[in-house]
Amino acid sequence: MTSIASTLSVPRAGLADDMTEDDNGRGFERDETDRFQQLVQQLVVDGDDRAAAAGRRARRTYAEMAPGQTRQPVLRMTRPIVFTPTVPAAPMVNRQCPDCQGAGGRMVDTSSDGVIRQNWQSCGPCGGTGVAR
Repeated sequence: MTSIASTLSVPRAGLADDMTEDDNGRGFERDETDRFQQLVQQLVVDGDDRAAAAGRRARRTYAEMAPGQTRQPVLRMTRPIVFTPTVPAAPMVNRQCPDCQGAGGRMVDTSSDGVIRQNWQSCGPCGGTGVAR
């Protein structure tokens, strides 16, 4: 007759280490965010099906959801960056760049659909220094 204790495995390096090894041996386990994403995807599909059945389509953009509304402009908390040249300028030393009038670049506006997007584009000829080379 064999005893129950002889058939059970005895912890080798301690109970916590054995539990860790057992967990690692199971491989990758999906987490709860996957279930949430699946639920949201099911709700999106259901909403699209209901909208299609009613002869409409689901609104996806802010402009579609709130027509006529405008968003608040983006707050920029930085000043324009001024670069100093690392190489001395050639014949027009310390004169403004004729392309950017000494500003070092310009603001480029790529706004569309009620979303305001503006970014700084450095001047190519002066390398963003504002000083002619």
